[in-house]
Amino acid sequence: MLVEKHISTNPDAKVLVLFGGNPARRDEVIRQLKNIPDLSIIGTLSEEEGIDTVKKLKKVDLVLIGGRYNPEQRIRIRSFMAANYPHIKITEPGVDYPYNEVLIMQHVQQLMQ
Repeated sequence: MLVEKHISTNPDAKVLVLFGGNPARRDEVIRQLKNIPDLSIIGTLSEEEGIDTVKKLKKVDLVLIGGRYNPEQRIRIRSFMAANYPHIKITEPGVDYPYNEVLIMQHVQQLMQ
């Protein structure tokens, strides 16, 4: 069964919304990131679903924009976040740094501080 989210047992955990596009890759990223203590991860599969998820959640600290998103989608997501949720930190593997499992973990951990 593919993982769609991971909810930390810590009520003060940071919350990350993952903008993904492939259910299998979403599962892989969530399984990797759930090893970070005090992090809840909500996986989505489209720009629209990701934005709707951010709107519905009471707390979002981080957004990860996955590799499937084109430059126009990235601009729309970043613009929406800046206009409506400027406190949310954004990470874009493949744009901010090389798309690499270890680097994704490290960057998310840095943004959590």
